[in-house]
Amino acid sequence: MDIIVNLGAPEDLTAEAASRFIREFLSDPCVISLPYPMRKFIASMAAKKRAAIYAEMLKAICVDGKHPLRHYTESLAAKVSAASGHMTVAAYRYGAKNLEETVNYAREYGFDEFCFIPMFPQNAFSTTVSAKREIKRLMRRRERWKFLSSYCDHPLYIKALAKSLEPFLGKVDAVAATFHSVPVKHTKKTPYVAECQKTVELLKKETGFDNITIAWQSKSGRGDWLGPGAVEVVRKMAKDGRKNIAAICPGFACDCTETVVEIGRLLRQEFAGEGGGEMFVAPCLNDSDAHAELFVKLFQEM
Repeated sequence: MDIIVNLGAPEDLTAEAASRFIREFLSDPCVISLPYPMRKFIASMAAKKRAAIYAEMLKAICVDGKHPLRHYTESLAAKVSAASGHMTVAAYRYGAKNLEETVNYAREYGFDEFCFIPMFPQNAFSTTVSAKREIKRLMRRRERWKFLSSYCDHPLYIKALAKSLEPFLGKVDAVAATFHSVPVKHTKKTPYVAECQKTVELLKKETGFDNITIAWQSKSGRGDWLGPGAVEVVRKMAKDGRKNIAAICPGFACDCTETVVEIGRLLRQEFAGEGGGEMFVAPCLNDSDAHAELFVKLFQEM
């Protein structure tokens, strides 16, 4: 069975579901590298503080009554399955339809060989490594499985990114390529930073547009995180006289609060507040035909 693995999201748009998801996500030692009692305390406090706000935010961006990440991941899996002729399903690292539920479902139908592709183009400790650890825990001795750690430089991925960005390039002076920030100490565990840089260099080459600056978004928690932040980058673009800019989020396979709200709304406000003009936002690859073509090819190559 072919399985695409995304981060996950609350299974519905209630505060209760949001709270469960936040607690589970922040309890992962790959996300917060602290002893369990401290992780549990932080996760509980964060869920209590953020759940209601997060749920309301999701209601404003939902697609067909679902979190957009769940909607697009499941739609993409169906497209890949139809195009490849191989059963392809969506699984999540956290929340409903998680990896354990999905693998057990596959076993009930007699599957004992699996190909897993995490929908994280660049290999990060808090996403890719976390997914691989969970899969290793689940796999039985006689089961065969393969895991793709990265597709940051795959030609079809770069072409799909370029296609999503190209409608805006004739209208802008600069582009911010914004990736999820991670704690600096995590960068020693995977080639995440180098792979983000590689994606952007290949995107410049594919589009012929060289003025693309890497930014790091969604910092959460204390300590040293990758920078400069997305807000800092677009403020500087405005101060440097960039009238119109575009943003693209190459590390996010599907739209979510980080892309729709943090970038599409709040970052736009920051740019305008510093005197900038219009900021265009390239959509994530979501369930596009180009994205489905990429995953069909990735599974074939495995």
